[in-house]
Amino acid sequence: MRFKSSRIKKLITASVALLGSVALNGHAATATFDPASGIVNLPVVEVLSGSTSSFYSAQLQLSGSELQLIAASPIAATTGQRNVFDSDTSAVHVASVTVGADDFYAKLKLVPGSNPLRFTVDQLVNNAFQGCPSFAVAGPSAGSCILSGEIKTNVTLTKNINWILSGGVYVGGDNSQSATLTINPGAKIFGEAGADYLFIRRGSKIMAEGTPDNPIVMSGPLQQSPGEWGGLLIAGNAPINGCNVGVTLCEAPFEAITSEFFGGNNPTESSGVVKYTQILFAGFAVRPDEELNGLTLMGVGSGTLINYVQVHAGLDDGVEMFGGTVQMKHLVLTENRDDAFDWTSGFKGRAQFVLVKQSAGVGDRGIEADNNEKNHDSLPRAHPILSNFTIIGRNDTGATQGILLRRGTAGNIWNSVITGSPVCVRIDSASTYANAGSPGSLTGELTMQNSFAQCAQNFADGDGATFSVSDWFLSQSENKAEDPLLDGYLPKTGSPLTLGGAAVSDAFFDVVDYAGAFKDASHDWTKEWTFPF
Repeated sequence: MRFKSSRIKKLITASVALLGSVALNGHAATATFDPASGIVNLPVVEVLSGSTSSFYSAQLQLSGSELQLIAASPIAATTGQRNVFDSDTSAVHVASVTVGADDFYAKLKLVPGSNPLRFTVDQLVNNAFQGCPSFAVAGPSAGSCILSGEIKTNVTLTKNINWILSGGVYVGGDNSQSATLTINPGAKIFGEAGADYLFIRRGSKIMAEGTPDNPIVMSGPLQQSPGEWGGLLIAGNAPINGCNVGVTLCEAPFEAITSEFFGGNNPTESSGVVKYTQILFAGFAVRPDEELNGLTLMGVGSGTLINYVQVHAGLDDGVEMFGGTVQMKHLVLTENRDDAFDWTSGFKGRAQFVLVKQSAGVGDRGIEADNNEKNHDSLPRAHPILSNFTIIGRNDTGATQGILLRRGTAGNIWNSVITGSPVCVRIDSASTYANAGSPGSLTGELTMQNSFAQCAQNFADGDGATFSVSDWFLSQSENKAEDPLLDGYLPKTGSPLTLGGAAVSDAFFDVVDYAGAFKDASHDWTKEWTFPF
């Protein structure tokens, strides 16, 4: 670990601001424990399963070293502090349980195949600040600890500490000394003041498991303007392009931090979990003209779980994929100053339910899509599958397109709506047109179906055009250039989006019958866990 003493003044200033705006996770107990009977009473448990949730009251009883479910009854949906069972990770997150004179966070792990259900205690952490662990040093204010340098052992960031990043903090070596960084629900991580970022190297993992009522927050210290800190970067061993033909292992240095590499031959690799997480006010330039994205995914594999993640007010892109096969759901990309959803280097992942919302006077494209900047036909060719995007652009001086498809990219876009930009959809570069085919004779490599466009100019033909983008869009199934009838980012009653979608024939995607990120105003999945936008 390392810490530069020259930063102390900046840390003190930043910590006063962040501690003034963020409480140290105080709230009423969500569970009770009776030592006489060994019973844990959970009045409210939200069970998360995919895109749905259900609510129960439940009781667990201590049996040896495990807890066994002895009662569960359905209850009405509720908000506020509660216990959460996440089926994605088979974990119960108990926000607050009193044991003796102390209040604890508990994480319970389901015993696979148990019937009745049994759980082991994976974590029991005092909710009061207990001092800084050995992998950190004391921060400038009570309840804060500083992270710096490299972390090459498994560590956990708990919610009873405000964590401050000093410089680049790296988890693991590059495919060596691999480590897992666990981040508990409600944990808060702050960049100090600039080039501070969290980098998960190849072979290591991040397990950032937030919950709807206790999202993880990664932010700049003041929470006021883009570029207050760097961002979250994850490097993996999934395939990328850009190498010479015949190279058996294609890997590349990251453009902003050239000492770090990404890419490999493991498309199904897992780099962990990022769930119910806010990434706010990121994008500091680590070198001239090299701002970091809020979330950077470099060669990240499909075994990685990214779901319910917001990137807000970043100085560069919201999320950018450099190759890889990563799959994502429920993204909120708001007020970012460059592109919201950007890919290059042969990205072949999936994404569903994505809200892009630009603010007036700032932001570039909703989607900026490249195969490879230097060699437009480099293989493997970028070919993501996307569904249920709502892209709300800005129609003012300096604004560009809702979607730009260029530099040889492929891709299949379903069930999406683009509105508000000067141009909704533009296709650019001869290689992109050639790969698409032509209206009436499409190759299937670049398609758009069951989607809606309404902009000042719906379509634009770019360099190398061999067909009209308007003809390409309108020749495909159930596409419409008409008013989607939105109230903000949600469909109004009578909106054509409500029944305008179709199922995507890919197991990753939820089956839907609507276009856009939301079925209707009563299905707003951004509520509770996001930063106000």
